[in-house]
Amino acid sequence: MHRILFITDDWANKKALKSELLERGFSVAQSSSAEVLREAFVPPDKLDLVIVDLERCAIESAKLCHAIKRERPLKELPLVLLATEGHLGRLEVGWGFEDYLTLPVSGTWLAERLKFLLWKLHRVEVTNGFSLGGLVIDFERYEVHVKGAPVDLTYKEFELLKFLATHPGKVFTREALLDKVWGYDYYGGTRTVDVHIRRLRAKIETGPTAYIETVRNVGYKFFGPPA
Repeated sequence: MHRILFITDDWANKKALKSELLERGFSVAQSSSAEVLREAFVPPDKLDLVIVDLERCAIESAKLCHAIKRERPLKELPLVLLATEGHLGRLEVGWGFEDYLTLPVSGTWLAERLKFLLWKLHRVEVTNGFSLGGLVIDFERYEVHVKGAPVDLTYKEFELLKFLATHPGKVFTREALLDKVWGYDYYGGTRTVDVHIRRLRAKIETGPTAYIETVRNVGYKFFGPPA
């Protein structure tokens, strides 16, 4: 069951959408825009997606979206906007949303669109292992092999490789990697990432084979599997 946080200031007119989502197998938690901006706001656990209803919203759209993306439990979740025709042309990708639907929208169409979005975002899922070319990563045993030979990695090297490998093709800044792998409370500099990347490459990239790419002036990404 997918869990959704539905942020709306017009719940009386959005009950039908909630009912349809529930019938389609979603779990829906409700919140108002004002609640999201309160310092004491605590998002529900184990969310999969956030919907923001911009119709009759008491908070300015950009401000609300940016506030959501600042919340640590919410910032990595896909954000879907419900917009009126009046919002079209004013939506900006910098707000961090993955998709939007124009109101009015049927509950059936909303549910199907959300299911497709979640499938698209998670279709590269890895459970207990990853394999690409001669590189094999066992997440449960914390083991890495290259062309059948075991590779000795430190814990952080393994976690860094695991994170990059499970997000193939996506570019991450050094700051983002520090946050995701070392944690937000780590006080070291971004140079730490460069050092670990260099060590990883020396251990897993043999001959012409390359798995981690440097994106100049941005960060690093893991090569995705062949199309």
